[in-house]
Formats: sequence, C-alpha cells, structure tokens
Amino acid sequence: MGSFRPRNLTDLFDILRRRATLIAFVTVIVLLAAFVVVINVPHLYESRTRIVVSGQIYDRQANSAQIAAVTEQITSRANLEGLINRYQLFAPVTNMDRATADLANAIKLDTKYRSDSNGFPESFTLTFRDPNPNIAQQVVTDLLGIFSQANTTLEHQATEEARQIRTEIADIEAQLAQNHNSRAAHAASASAASRAASYAERARTVRDAIASSLEQLRDRQYALQQQVANQKRAIVQQQEIVRTAAPEDRGSSSMGALLKRKADLEAQIKQYQDQYTDRYPRLVTAREQLAEVEQRISEARASGEGTRATQASPEAQQLRQMQIELSRMETELEVVERELNRKQQAAATIGGVPAVAAPVVPAAPAASSYSAPGDYTTDGLKERYTQLLKRQEALSVFQPSPAGPAAPFFQIVDEPNLPQQPAAPQRSKLMLFALAMALGAGLVAAVIVELPRLTRINDERDIKYFLGVPVVAQLAENYTVDERRREARRQFARRLRYLLVGAAMIPLLAFVLNFSHVFHILGSK
Repeated sequence: MGSFRPRNLTDLFDILRRRATLIAFVTVIVLLAAFVVVINVPHLYESRTRIVVSGQIYDRQANSAQIAAVTEQITSRANLEGLINRYQLFAPVTNMDRATADLANAIKLDTKYRSDSNGFPESFTLTFRDPNPNIAQQVVTDLLGIFSQANTTLEHQATEEARQIRTEIADIEAQLAQNHNSRAAHAASASAASRAASYAERARTVRDAIASSLEQLRDRQYALQQQVANQKRAIVQQQEIVRTAAPEDRGSSSMGALLKRKADLEAQIKQYQDQYTDRYPRLVTAREQLAEVEQRISEARASGEGTRATQASPEAQQLRQMQIELSRMETELEVVERELNRKQQAAATIGGVPAVAAPVVPAAPAASSYSAPGDYTTDGLKERYTQLLKRQEALSVFQPSPAGPAAPFFQIVDEPNLPQQPAAPQRSKLMLFALAMALGAGLVAAVIVELPRLTRINDERDIKYFLGVPVVAQLAENYTVDERRREARRQFARRLRYLLVGAAMIPLLAFVLNFSHVFHILGSK
C-alpha cells in the first residue's frame, strides 16, 4: 500500500511473540555453529620475559639509538621471516607478507618509561603466544638473544672508546708538558739587561703559583687517600657481610666452605698489608693458603660444582659496586699524584736555573698528534682533559674489570618461561559473545520475515487505519476435516524443511565464522 501503520510497544511485543519460534530457531542454529567454532579454537600458551635497562646512562643519545635499534630489530622483516621459517609458524605459509604482519602483532613488547627521564625506558616486557608452549618459549628466547647481542656490542664499543680516550689523555698530557716547557723557555728568553731582576720576579711568581697549586694538590691527595682508606675498610666490612650473609646456603657444600675460607683469607691479607711488610711470616702463609683455596675453587668449578654458590647476592652486588667506586677513587688519586709530580718537577726546574745566566731558548716543539676539537691553549686542554676523565669514569661501568664482569646495559630479570597452563582463549567469554550474536541474528531474521506484513491488511486495526471504517463484526475461519488434515501436513512439511535447512546451515555458518577468524582474534586477546 506504499505505507504502513505505525506500531507501538504492544505491537512490537506481539511481533516478538508471533515470531518467537523463528527467533529461537535461528538463535539455536547460529549458536550451534558458533559453538563448533569456539570448541575448535586452539589453546594459546604465553611465554614472557622482562628486561631492565641499566640506570647508568653514559651517553643519552647513543643509548637511545641503541634501544631504538634493538626494538626495531625485533619486528624487522628479516628477523620475523627467520622465526617463521625456523619454527614453521602459520604453516603452511602462502603469503609471507601477511604471515610477518601476523607475527609482528603476536609479539608484544610493552615498555615502561622512567619517571625521572622523559622518553627513556626503564624496562621491557616481551611476550609471545603460540599453540605449542615449547615454540612460544623458543621464540621469546630467540628474541631475547637480540638484547644479549646488543649487550656484547655495547661492551665492545665502550672498551674501544675507553682505549681511544686513554690514548687521547696521554696526548693531552704530553701537550700540557710541552706547553709548560714552552712557557718556561719563553720566560727565560728575556733581555740581558733586565734578566736578573725580571727573571727573579718571574721565578718567584711562578714558584708562588706552583706552591699554591702544590698545596691544593696535596690537600686533594690527602682527601683522596682518606677516601680510599675508608672505602677499603668499608669493602672489608662488606666482605665480612657477604661471608656471613647466607651461611646456611654456602655452608651446605664444600664449595660454600671454600668461598668462606677465601673471603676470610682475603680480609686477613688486607689487614696484614696495612700493618706489616710483604715478608711478614703470617702474610706469606696466608697468601699460600689463599692460592691453595683458589686452586681448589677452580677445580670445583671445572667439575661443575658451586654454580649456585657463585650466584651473586644483593650483598655481593653491593660489594662489587663498592669495588668499582674504589677503582674510580684510585684512578683519580693516581691522576692527582701525576699532576703533583709534574708540579714538583716544574718547581725543581725553576729553582735550579741560575739567576745570572740567560736561559737557552729551546727549539719550537714538534706538532703534537692531539686532534681534540677546540682550543689548543692550556685552558682548552685542561677542560678537554676533565671531560675525558668524566667520560672514562662513566664508561668504566660497562667494561670488564678485575672486580667482576661489566654491568650489562640490558639486564634480563626474568628468563623466558615454559608455560604450563594456556593463557587463551577464555571460552566462556567467547560463548557469551556467540549468544549475543545468535540473538541478534534471530531478531534480524524476525524483522526480515515481518517486513512484508507491515504494508498489508492483517487485522481490524489495519482495516480501520487504511480504510478509515470501523469493523462491525469478525467471522472466525472454519476448516473442514480434510482441510485441517491438509493444513497439518503442510505445517509438518514446513517444519521438516526448516529443520533440514537449519541442519545444513550449521556447517556452512561454522565454515564462514571459522574463515573470518572472528573467534580466533577475540580469543587471542
């Protein structure tokens, strides 16, 4: 009729009541198909690892570039293709581009940033899910190898840069010595007429300056010596704490007893060295015993014993940090002592020049191999020298030392685990989603079937709306016995057809849902 009678809430309930069977039928068909797909969604096992970024940042720009290179390498196409081919992921692979994209989405790298450094990460959590728990662990282990390789590369770079810095420091020291000699020679080349007075004045000024500098250096030397002595005493105390921190763990084996004996002997040797000479009988005996204990520890380690006993405890880590700090203090003390020696030599040189003879002007010094940027004056060299010392101290953390191995930039806190229980899918949530989808499909089917009735005259309300006349009477529809039988047979045949169509639609709908990967995507979340 081109239009339809407006329906109210009562009419909508009548439609739902009238089409309740169709809604239930479609809901059951879709729910059964979804159930078939849900029960066939494979279990996913999740393996995870956690990596902490070192708090020592010796070059923010270089370290940020290193982190960016590692994170980009994890999801690089070459790395993803290698994992797919190595572990037969997404087999059979018909489209490598889609397989690499799916693998990149499956690898989760969550980054936690520091609160005190904008944009610099604090830790990474790397996870991967796969139907096979062993493959999930192996994939995470391979990805973790990228961080280990980055640690090796960074350690090599730090060692190489430290070597270059030491070479440059030696060049700067030579240049400073040349500048000092040049200034002394230039001061000695004054005119013969005013040589005695002017040279004596200059010598006195230089001696005063050197004396002042010597006093400052001696004060600095004394302060550093006190700090080194205090640090050594703190290390001895910390060694005692390490020795007594976990007696129940290390005393339970011969390796623990050897380690305890070694710590005692080292503390005893340090005490004797501070009080006696190297020929002191007890000191000699203690060193021989220490050599014997170290030999027994090496033999125990070679036979595979003591692996657990040598694991670092928090007290041992603190001891290592204190030893690194002691090494830094001794390096700084050595620099001060070298500068003090140079000043003393300069003072002796100035004091030994006769006042009546004009000093010989030496030839111009040869060009230095120093290639540091900036000014070649003494002030510029000293500033560069200070910068190099600070850089060397920052790099010392990432280099192996006698106190222990280098601190890794990427510290592996949790090794990749072998999952025992599946992490996904949660089938209960998937079935709730399937139920909602089935009810929606049933309502849509009811609306589609009911649409033709909206424009037709079906009852007295439609007559009154479309014709504008009231209904006076309504005659009930009567059927004969044969008509009732035929109607019953038609209803039976119709229901049978619906059942057959519904049974045929279940595998078809299951195929469509499985092909669309809707439940697979939802189950992997």
